Amino acid sequence: MNLVDNKYEALIKSYLDGNCPAEDALELLSWVAESEENRVYFKSQKEADEVWNLTDFAMPDDDALNVEAALDAVNQRIDAGDRAETNAVELPWLRRNYKSVSGIAAALVVALFLGFLVIRPSNSTITVASNEQNIEMPFLLPDGTSVTFNDNAVITYPKQFVKSTRSVDFEGVASFNVVSDKEKPFVIHCNGMDVEVLGTSFLLSAEASDDKYFIDLYSGKVKMTAFDAKGNETTHLEVLPGERGVLYLTQGELKTMTYPEVKAEELMTERVLDFNNVVLSTIVEALEYVYKVDIELDEAYASRKLTARFSDQESIDEVLETIAAVFDFTLTKQDGVYLLR
Repeated sequence: MNLVDNKYEALIKSYLDGNCPAEDALELLSWVAESEENRVYFKSQKEADEVWNLTDFAMPDDDALNVEAALDAVNQRIDAGDRAETNAVELPWLRRNYKSVSGIAAALVVALFLGFLVIRPSNSTITVASNEQNIEMPFLLPDGTSVTFNDNAVITYPKQFVKSTRSVDFEGVASFNVVSDKEKPFVIHCNGMDVEVLGTSFLLSAEASDDKYFIDLYSGKVKMTAFDAKGNETTHLEVLPGERGVLYLTQGELKTMTYPEVKAEELMTERVLDFNNVVLSTIVEALEYVYKVDIELDEAYASRKLTARFSDQESIDEVLETIAAVFDFTLTKQDGVYLLR
């Protein structure tokens, strides 16, 4: 194979991968139009892969690329080299009207008339599972979004996100820190639920064996959407920071819960209160809700963080005594109100 062949072989590979710049793409289409031999070779490379999806690559503005000139070059080569085969295609009509066609539409029209609608292989996605070896956490998605797995998590994502959206498939439990991009929402597809975000951080639990999915939102805002077995949307809601969004799979019901409500449910179902690096002001709010008491915490200590686990056998006095001992606070009670100073 000569040097020219090597050049176009590389162009074909990048074109089929969806990574070919617009100028190179039109050069390749021009080369394909030059001869039957070129068309046969291009087609053989395209058919070498097993399953394909439509390619979506970005085209520059007219100022960055003279699309008219490129199309003229393609048309001249086709008319000169293979007129009998292309007369029925009515390429003169294309030449008369391409000024009203956008750059990307024009390129796709040319490719279609040549019989080579370019397509991308289905293996353009990557799947990462929590049980794989040598996975650094957090790992980064193509847009810079970071994901940290808990147990039994699997995520599938494209090698490169398309122009209009950032979409992944997910199952399991993981923390996401999504890079903000108002033009390209980040969508997580779970079985029976979508989570749409613009830029935020949250914990997502969507394990196939559970009877509910939930999101603990730390910052930003997310939209949860539920679907029935046929893929039709049934309901949706927005979750705000400090809330938990819950989808009950059997009932198909979505609802939000505050942090204190989450802790109350946790105590009822798991018989424990589990705080993992939580600020004391938030812990106090949860304890007040769960135990139905009033607690005053010195504002100077509100931002201190605690990791602790209390069982339902412990009274509020025992819980507060433990917290006071950890931080060397003074615990008193005045007019029915617990004081942490």
